[in-house]
Amino acid sequence: MTKEEKLANWNERSPFNVHNNIVIEDFSEGKSVVTGELKTEALNPAGIAHGGFVYSLCDVAAGISARSLGHNKFTTLSSSIYFMHPSKGTRLRAEGEVVKNGRNVIVSDVSVYDDTGKMTAKGVFEVFVLE
Repeated sequence: MTKEEKLANWNERSPFNVHNNIVIEDFSEGKSVVTGELKTEALNPAGIAHGGFVYSLCDVAAGISARSLGHNKFTTLSSSIYFMHPSKGTRLRAEGEVVKNGRNVIVSDVSVYDDTGKMTAKGVFEVFVLE
């Protein structure tokens, strides 16, 4: 399967991502790029990205960075996220990178950027391999 076919397959297989306008844009070994469109449904009452939306974007980026290493069954074990600036604009970009590829646990750093390239959130996610 080509990279483009994998991206199409992964994007089609997640009703959650489709419903929330989250798209897997790219991946390489241990890395991922995921975007999320900031539609009205993704905003909080203050008009900025809802924290749950930002978290979901990070969670997907961490999962895809694990998947890029050949893992197909995994789940988030734990995470921490820091909201550093309001996430505004039309689209957010989350970049995930595996920093530890263990036998059972994978750790990924994820950074979120707004339209201007400003980092708005940073997270660390532990992914538990189920296979």
